Amino acid sequence: MEHMKPQGIFQRKLLALTIGLVCIFNLSSCQDNSLRHPKPSWFKYYTAYSAQEQQTFYQQQIPQFTDPDSNIQYGIRSFYAQRDYEPFWTSKGLDESLSGTLLQYLGDARSHGINPEQFAYTHIASTIDSLKNHLVVNQDSALYQRLMDLELSMTKSYLRYATTMRYGISDPKVVNGGKWLYKYEKPDTTFVQETLAQMKKLEKSMEEMQIQDPVYKRYQQELAGWMQKAERETDTLLVGNWYKKSEGASYRTLCQRLKWVGVLDSSATDTNRLTPKVLEAVNLFRADNAIPVSDTLDKETVEKLNRHASYYINRLSANMERLRWHVTPAKDKTFIAVNIPDFTLCTFVEDTVAFRTRICCGRTANPANASWRKKSNGLILAAKSESPLLYSKINYIVLNPEWSIPYDIIKNEYYYKLCKSNTAVVNKEHLYIKDARNGQYVKPETIDWNKVNKQNIPYRLYQTSGRYNALGQIKFSFPNTESVYLHDTNNKGAFKRRVRALSHGCIRVENPFELAEVIYDLNEFDTIRKEQIDIIMGKEPTTEKGEKYLEKLEEQDSIRYEKLSDYDKQFYRKLMPTSIHLKKQMPLYIEYYTCFLDDKGRMQYRNDIYYKDGNILIYTGMDK
Repeated sequence: MEHMKPQGIFQRKLLALTIGLVCIFNLSSCQDNSLRHPKPSWFKYYTAYSAQEQQTFYQQQIPQFTDPDSNIQYGIRSFYAQRDYEPFWTSKGLDESLSGTLLQYLGDARSHGINPEQFAYTHIASTIDSLKNHLVVNQDSALYQRLMDLELSMTKSYLRYATTMRYGISDPKVVNGGKWLYKYEKPDTTFVQETLAQMKKLEKSMEEMQIQDPVYKRYQQELAGWMQKAERETDTLLVGNWYKKSEGASYRTLCQRLKWVGVLDSSATDTNRLTPKVLEAVNLFRADNAIPVSDTLDKETVEKLNRHASYYINRLSANMERLRWHVTPAKDKTFIAVNIPDFTLCTFVEDTVAFRTRICCGRTANPANASWRKKSNGLILAAKSESPLLYSKINYIVLNPEWSIPYDIIKNEYYYKLCKSNTAVVNKEHLYIKDARNGQYVKPETIDWNKVNKQNIPYRLYQTSGRYNALGQIKFSFPNTESVYLHDTNNKGAFKRRVRALSHGCIRVENPFELAEVIYDLNEFDTIRKEQIDIIMGKEPTTEKGEKYLEKLEEQDSIRYEKLSDYDKQFYRKLMPTSIHLKKQMPLYIEYYTCFLDDKGRMQYRNDIYYKDGNILIYTGMDK
């Protein structure tokens, strides 16, 4: 053999080094092609396959790809164009490592309260099985079409999964029936492009998508527990009169049921009596479900103990979706949160609960009795009187508010009462009337309501300030398009009810003056300012400065009275609304959570009073 010349050896080594450096610095070419994964053995069957022809086919077809979401359409087209239409998932038929990773995460979607079919899980898996079992036609165009469909399906599912983990799977305004006034984050072109760029490191990308919020993970744990319980559900309890007795065989079934729901230790001995230990477990279950505690057993508790695991799975799934939504601005350390299903208002100051009270919220109607509320796709629209879900800031407080009665209430409620007894209603409810056309006061006895066209009432009703006022003695105002607010009420008995969806949309607060005190302190009101507020609300002064302030108010009232015309003096009211404007406005969130963690970390379950969970379950696919 002829020996190589030294120069030839050097040139070959230089060429090899150059090729190596090209592969290192051009990973998208070398690694993504021959070094990324081997061709699956089962793919040898498809003799019509050519990598170059496949890439050419993609180059011709993918630019025509369409999607209802313009961000996804643009993102996918751009992603493949940057790769010169080289396949990502279906290179050499299929990258089994990548597809396996994707299917693993998609299949685990139920741990997030989402049906895997929302990510085309079965379609992708069955297409791969068809390829593996040689059920795809071994012809170039048919094969490439099937591979491209699989390629785009997997990319879309990856994007949909990423979007769901970051922003949720549903449109909050749609699933809340329109009564959603929050601003919230949505996926945009940048998010889609960045997510597709991260797809090259798939395992890391999918892992980083998992939500790490401690509260969310606590929901996941609870959901996993109920999914396991669904596979070993115990016997349900008979709904009869047995629970009115202190002993009987049914109490053994009760013990088993209490263990199953997780309020009685699994090692406890089943008994045929309502022992103190069993009663303690029953009352723990009641506390978790907003049922009044008692030293006996009742029908409601028995019925709710009989709920199937699906009840809890659905509640958790719906509320995990709510946690995935990102409202703006996010909560800081000081804010007010109203939870409609729990009928509570909680005030946080520097991340500490400063005040909690009961509330009444807007009433609703069963969609079964209001066909207009349920759309053909199964979604339920919000009733007009429901309290809206929103973020705003309390920017001023009204002392001694008057109630400007909404036109719908005048039309649908007061009109009939006024037709029957005009002046009696006005006097009893401390109303005054104005002409809507010119704003002038109108004497009630001059109106014959039976001759007033109900469809075009030319008058407006107002309830004067005082303890009898429907808004009570204080109102908390915040900007919103629904004209709702927080307020006191003259109907304190309503707070004794368990279901307090009673109003026309506003939030009634059981202890409004304690809430006001928190806001006053936040605004650094001193004792002088607080005494002035008390005097405005009719209390006697307690200091010399307070007496002087009262004298000043009386003088202002006198001047105001003298400026009125003789006609308007007939309608003079000494107690008038006074607005207290706030330098430090209080953030307010009106929310809707049918399950949530209490202060002790226990999961609480509440009734879906506005019928919103079902809407979310349609989008998550958990309704099937």
